[in-house]
Amino acid sequence: MRSVFLLGLLAFSVTPALADVTVTNDRGGSAVISRDCERGEVQAVCTTQSLLTGPEGKTASKTRIRTAERGFFSTSIEVTGPKGNTRTRDRSFTRGD
Repeated sequence: MRSVFLLGLLAFSVTPALADVTVTNDRGGSAVISRDCERGEVQAVCTTQSLLTGPEGKTASKTRIRTAERGFFSTSIEVTGPKGNTRTRDRSFTRGD
């Protein structure tokens, strides 16, 4: 069941402009996923926020911001665990024309 849950989360990340989606598993955990995309003529910015709740009620969160424009792509991810520990990761790619 865990692989189905993860595949579902991956599928949501490529689906355009979702509102709030709630996914639950058979062990009592759940994930509330919200996605918002703003697309302009030059740039697109998509923000995905996930709130994960375990069967004991412990929560974790993840925020991912993707920015894309011609020749440039960046991703910023912030993850906060159930004990309040926060990790961030930033990546960017530039392509020459």
